[in-house]
Amino acid sequence: MPSNLWSLIEPSLRKHADRTAWICRQRRGRREVSYQQILDAALCTAQDLRQAGVEAGDTIGITAPNGPEWTIAALAAFRIGAPIAPIHIGNSDHEIQTQIAAVSPKVMLVHESDLEHDTRIPLALQSDSEKLEAESAIPAADDPAAVAMRIYTSGSTGSPKVVKLSHSNLASNVIAAVNIESFGAEDRFISLLPFSHAMGITGNVNLPYFVGATLVSPKVLAANEILATLQEEKITVVIAVPRLFRNVMLGMEKKFSKGGKGLGMYRMLLKSMPKHMRRYLNAPIRNKLGGNIKVWVSGGSHLDGRISRYYHDLGLPLRQGYGLTETSPLSCVQDNFDEALESVGRPIDQVKVKIVDPDENRNGEVWIKGPNVMIGYEDDTQTSEALEDGWFKTGDIGKIDDAGRVTLTGRSKRLIVTEAGKNVYPEELETLLERDPMVKEAGVLEAEMKPVCVLSMDAEDPATEARRVLKDFNRLVSKHNQIRRFAIVEELPRTPLGKMALQELPVLFQKSEVKDP
Repeated sequence: MPSNLWSLIEPSLRKHADRTAWICRQRRGRREVSYQQILDAALCTAQDLRQAGVEAGDTIGITAPNGPEWTIAALAAFRIGAPIAPIHIGNSDHEIQTQIAAVSPKVMLVHESDLEHDTRIPLALQSDSEKLEAESAIPAADDPAAVAMRIYTSGSTGSPKVVKLSHSNLASNVIAAVNIESFGAEDRFISLLPFSHAMGITGNVNLPYFVGATLVSPKVLAANEILATLQEEKITVVIAVPRLFRNVMLGMEKKFSKGGKGLGMYRMLLKSMPKHMRRYLNAPIRNKLGGNIKVWVSGGSHLDGRISRYYHDLGLPLRQGYGLTETSPLSCVQDNFDEALESVGRPIDQVKVKIVDPDENRNGEVWIKGPNVMIGYEDDTQTSEALEDGWFKTGDIGKIDDAGRVTLTGRSKRLIVTEAGKNVYPEELETLLERDPMVKEAGVLEAEMKPVCVLSMDAEDPATEARRVLKDFNRLVSKHNQIRRFAIVEELPRTPLGKMALQELPVLFQKSEVKDP
């Protein structure tokens, strides 16, 4: 195993120097960036960081859209041995400032952002001979156990969680991925996942750079542009959230329904053929999706087995993966055309999964152990609660079948995962809601994969005041955290210990929801 992420990726940057690392489809014109440009800019940026006083162990914040500049920032930090702290560019100003306060970066590397910071360094595709010479003379960091990334995962108030992932944690995920599938320089990855999340960093930065593949960013994250990118750029690898695959399915279904009896018969023929034959007979469909479909992986939230079945019937290799930020993130992935559609597959290489305290249906808490499991949280108390003898307690409920496949059956944590794969943390939203003096108590729960709330108000007209509170709240937070539906009660249910009785909230919400006038 290479000593750190720079030593994992740097040989590929040099080997594929003349190849295209990025194709950026932009409204203002197409942009292509070579691996040589990425290497030069990473070395120059490392020099910029050193000149700003950055040393190994200092945290580097990154605020930039998906693209070459973001990856240059990460590579420069990896070379120095400085942990990166990705800040999601799409968050509200309030949330961005909260995250920055939690990770306390020494320097912010910024691209296409007006973020203010005491030490702000703009990112660019630079190639300065003096900087290149100076940086090349300095040995790269080589500690595999060092922190490579500090990711903020929850809590704009109270005690937020900051996950610490080492170089070896993240590198282990890359090595496991290339053992699962034969990725190579001929592959083209579409860049859809935000690089501010572990899934985007591993699947859409470290992995493609390691194999010398090309990354393609669409102009916008809209269905028509994504489909055009798949077709025009001959994309081979798609790693995305379930919503994308659902939208592509709905788009294909519309075309099938308009295609007449002949197209319907063709579809039924595909479905009736053995799996190995569908790949040869579905060329018309594959051509509409770029013609070179190789790996499609869904992650971030549950993928409906009916969607998987739809793709499998058409001979398209959609599989589901599972993991958490704390596991770098990949822990399990389905086999191609896996018959256990609702499962998340088997553990990846060197990773173990066990079910703790199973019930009569074999369901219990999912624990994970392996080289992908985080160093820990920034907070030692949170770490001691989440890790036991190297095992990470996921808080998810699941079971393992006789073939070793893991199926998730519920969540013991309160985390809400939206349809788009965004994480919503109820405790964070409750605290923000209760900052308003008119809100006595707030309980946030999930309805139709979105956050909703139950409120106890200190007002003569609770419903009107609640609408005002939510209007102010929704201005403060990002779209996936916004609340549109609410219920009003005299007081929230409590356990004998004074904790919120979470199990009572869904019924209470259903019974007391305030409808729009």
